[in-house]
Amino acid sequence: VQLAHLMRDVKFSDPPMDCLGPVGEYNLRWGIIKELKPDMVATFQDAGCTHEGHPMVVEAGVCLGGRDAKPGITVYRFANRIPLLFEGGADVATQVSKRRINWSTYKIRHSVDKIGVFVSLVSTKVPFKGTGKEYIGDDVKAMADAVQSAIKQCCGQLRQKLEPCIAV
Repeated sequence: VQLAHLMRDVKFSDPPMDCLGPVGEYNLRWGIIKELKPDMVATFQDAGCTHEGHPMVVEAGVCLGGRDAKPGITVYRFANRIPLLFEGGADVATQVSKRRINWSTYKIRHSVDKIGVFVSLVSTKVPFKGTGKEYIGDDVKAMADAVQSAIKQCCGQLRQKLEPCIAV
């Protein structure tokens, strides 16, 4: 019991992030531009955080317009550089981008504009839901907050680009 109480009081340092291999902002931006040819694109990579003692980096990209884009939000999800193709509706990236982002704050009309949201999660232990490793649930608060923060950073970059266009 004494050991358990002592362990609660110890502040452990975060694990190093250098063991992870994220795509990187430059490569993410270049890939989005190459594949979709959007009108505008913004990318962001966070410094990293931890989930249950495992290092985690969230990368995000948001683009407006593009080839074959449909009005509304289209979410592209990746885990450790692998695209997640199934169960998209329950994924943390989809839930955050459709429910936790106030797009009008960033001068983006989410129902009319053609928005592409890219979220890449890189970790030594990705918290997949189910045995099929098809999606990442939105029940992990630290992860949902990291994804939301990354998407908001991208939206802030886009807003800076959009404001001069709106003023004209």
